[in-house]
Amino acid sequence: MNFQKLSLIGLAIACILTLTSSQELCLVDTSGKRVPLRSINYNISIYETLANVEITQTYANDLDVPIETQYLLPVNPDAAFTKMEILLPNETVRMRVRGKDEAKKIYDEGKSSGKTVGLGSLQESALDIMSIKVGNIPAKSTVKIVIGYAENVEVQESLFYSMIVSSTLTPRYVSRLSPNTSVSISTGGVDFTWDIIATIYSSKGLQAVQSPTHQINVNYLEGKKTAKISFAQVEKPNRNFVLQFSTADIHQPTVILSEHTLYSTGETSYTAMISFLPELVSNPYNSLIISDNELTTIRKNRLASTRGEFIVIFDRSGSMGGSRIIKARESVIAFLNALPTDSYFNIIIFDDQYEAYSKEGSIKTSAESIRLASQFISSVSDRGGTEIYDPLKYVLQSKVANAEYPRFIFLMTDGDVSNTDQIISFVSGNLGSSKISALGIGSGASTYLVKSIAKSGKGFSYFVTDKEDVSLKVVFLMLKTISASCDKIAVSYDKGIVAQAIPNPETEQVITVNEVYNTFIVFKPSFVNQDSTQVKVSYLHPQTKSPVSFSVNIQRNTALKTDSLIKLGIHKILKSYQEWKRSGSKLSKEFYLESEGDSIGKELSVRYQVLSDDTAFVGVSERLVQNANSSQSVNIGNYESVDYSNSNTYAPSSSYVSGILLGLGYLSLLLLSLHLLLLSLIHI
Repeated sequence: MNFQKLSLIGLAIACILTLTSSQELCLVDTSGKRVPLRSINYNISIYETLANVEITQTYANDLDVPIETQYLLPVNPDAAFTKMEILLPNETVRMRVRGKDEAKKIYDEGKSSGKTVGLGSLQESALDIMSIKVGNIPAKSTVKIVIGYAENVEVQESLFYSMIVSSTLTPRYVSRLSPNTSVSISTGGVDFTWDIIATIYSSKGLQAVQSPTHQINVNYLEGKKTAKISFAQVEKPNRNFVLQFSTADIHQPTVILSEHTLYSTGETSYTAMISFLPELVSNPYNSLIISDNELTTIRKNRLASTRGEFIVIFDRSGSMGGSRIIKARESVIAFLNALPTDSYFNIIIFDDQYEAYSKEGSIKTSAESIRLASQFISSVSDRGGTEIYDPLKYVLQSKVANAEYPRFIFLMTDGDVSNTDQIISFVSGNLGSSKISALGIGSGASTYLVKSIAKSGKGFSYFVTDKEDVSLKVVFLMLKTISASCDKIAVSYDKGIVAQAIPNPETEQVITVNEVYNTFIVFKPSFVNQDSTQVKVSYLHPQTKSPVSFSVNIQRNTALKTDSLIKLGIHKILKSYQEWKRSGSKLSKEFYLESEGDSIGKELSVRYQVLSDDTAFVGVSERLVQNANSSQSVNIGNYESVDYSNSNTYAPSSSYVSGILLGLGYLSLLLLSLHLLLLSLIHI
């Protein structure tokens, strides 16, 4: 063997090693299943309008060396994450909230020292994704990660409460306006199980419990004041889980009191949450199901008398293939058929380009204009990328049809984009007198994108799954957007025993139809000496202009042992701060803040141990892990939404094509290297 042949062999082997070492390890067990994530289980407890959720992830390492894992967990951006733990065979590691930089340093140092470590943080460019890293999972062992969060259940159509548990992620479309801010998401190659057990308690009594997305078992207890819910069959997390329930009197106020220990001082404290849904519009329906005739009546009675300019921005991107483009076309046609007679409308369709149906601006509603627009929508097919910024900019900078007609904008999308924060900032600064609502279509729609656009657009957001009635959702989203709101909300209480109320009752608050108003009352330590206290809430009814008020009696002996309420209240403050950072507007005085500046969010987050985009959970075990210096890394993929996997192939974006070309380049180089190695060995 001469030197030239040895060099050729060395070159080939070096190329192969370079290519393979640059990729993170993809582990499979003996059955061919990807590891180490084996299961994700949810335990949900809903008490009136408060949902406490505990997620348990089970990781198994079958290798002879430790591993480091990373998994992207889809989450609700409105949820308050309150705890995170690592359960080892002989140790429980309680993770703490720290500033992100500090948490990462603690994680890296703990991992380098050979200990099992955990890190959990929200993605800065996608607050509906939590990154979970576990370092030095010991060889031949099982580790569990426990995550706790709290959220308020929402109200749909003034009929029932609704809660969504997100389970899937889809690759973010990388906008040409922000090519370097995308979160890397991989789908496929996974086979872990998913289970949800829920308990609902309502003092009013439950009327119905259902899921429009999954088959469930429902067991009623205590005279239908409690319901136990579980999956009726083994499920994979390939679609979001939606839970709906109705109570005897949804408009009756509820109050929850909690007793908890303040992390910063160790003192016992109490927090109350008062929730109520104003009956702004009489609703004769008390069922979770509304017939077509009833839907027609709602349209006639509550939409016909409204006038305005209605603009729908319709996503036709490639990811909308299959059932989603059909559902989206149905939603736009339902939107057109629900338009008031005295109104203007226009349709903007977009992929990586956008096109206005009426290029001269919004046109007057008539039977003929609706018919022609419906024909246009019926012919729209899916293609291209998802550039949401440009059509929103076009609409917000266009001339209004009539200054006396309010402008209502409706965005319908199934996707997710890399420049959500850029879109939010633009909408906040250019909204004017318009109002933007958003409809997320399918399980793949980003909750952060849809909710944030609606929030910054002073509108509302709905989500429709592949099994739900899209026409009903569209009509009620329109109703909610155009409905009058009640204002002059006042919350009065004994200031001698109350430390603060969230939101600040001294600022102007409004409530719209279908919106639950939640106020948090944080008591001073002296409340421990009280048996009870009263809180009064009043507001001005928008139709009658008459004052409405009610009082609730808060009894200390009814307190639940949980810190969920205080943390959920603090989370609302942190959300307000985050929105201020993204929009660049003045910091809202809707909440009490002890100081203003870049550190206030992190300070509150650490003090109350509530996760924010400025902080992270971090924890380090006490024991050393054997062979930690031989640890290998694995990224765990996500399930693809079933309505995406059943869709047609879509035209890739330029960034997607670039990724394919890069991958083909690596593959070509690898094949060439193998070829060189083979030739060298043949000639030895």
